[in-house]
Amino acid sequence: MTSSVEEMKFNSIITDIGFEKINAALIAGTKLDLKYIAVGDACGEYYEMRQDQTALVNEIYRAETQEVDGVSATALIPHNIGGFYIREVGVFDSLNNLILIARQPLTYKPQEEQGGIKDIWIKVRLKGINPDAVQIKIDPSIQYASVEFVTDLIKSHQHPDLMPIWLYDTNGNGVVDSCEFVDGGLFTDKGDIEIPQPPVLPDLIMNTSIYDKNQNGIVDDAENIDAGEF
Repeated sequence: MTSSVEEMKFNSIITDIGFEKINAALIAGTKLDLKYIAVGDACGEYYEMRQDQTALVNEIYRAETQEVDGVSATALIPHNIGGFYIREVGVFDSLNNLILIARQPLTYKPQEEQGGIKDIWIKVRLKGINPDAVQIKIDPSIQYASVEFVTDLIKSHQHPDLMPIWLYDTNGNGVVDSCEFVDGGLFTDKGDIEIPQPPVLPDLIMNTSIYDKNQNGIVDDAENIDAGEF
């Protein structure tokens, strides 16, 4: 029997196979590897979760857990995966046993073609699972940076000491990058090159108000001084 969304409890239950695997781990002194989190759309409607379930009603996407701390498990659905609703979530061990199943408040994961993209982090509380039976997992080798984080990092990438933005950002995009030309030379933003610095010119000898003919803020080799190339 299907319950209405208004009275739905977004809880989780441990499956029969989950209890079996947890108890076996506690008795043997081993750790349960909660390796996967899967999401599904439950074929379009919520349902009463059952302890004898061995799979989601309609699994759509599965990801490896990014972090398991004994209290919760977390996984990422990246921005390039989408086009479905999420109603159900399952936590699986490394042998694909469904250990825990949970209801997810209705969430839509869009596709890029639909006009928007986003990463979604799925975090499942391991309610009722003894932390002593769970293998702790924090694996930096499979961590992801969100699209927003990388975009913000690129936007903030500057060389404030070596490359003044107001002087060298010729295309006006807020950073000094490989699109810029510095004094007639192509600047490539790599760590193995020498980044040119603005020249230091004595004010009394080179007055920019007189000699800066191309109005780029400095007197450089693009200027002509007294009919002679400088």
